[in-house]
Amino acid sequence: MDDINSFVLALANPDGYAATYPNCNILSGDTDGNGYVDFGDINSFVALLGGGGSP
Repeated sequence: MDDINSFVLALANPDGYAATYPNCNILSGDTDGNGYVDFGDINSFVALLGGGGSP
């Protein structure tokens, strides 16, 4: 659950994410595996939070 705020920041403000988490690759939030962090990652992110494993 601690990852929710950083995930939302990555979606809404990638530059802010990079400034806040300079040592964490933003593509860690690419939970659907398409090479981008975008709104398409939300469902797979929620599935991971629920213990659904990797999408």
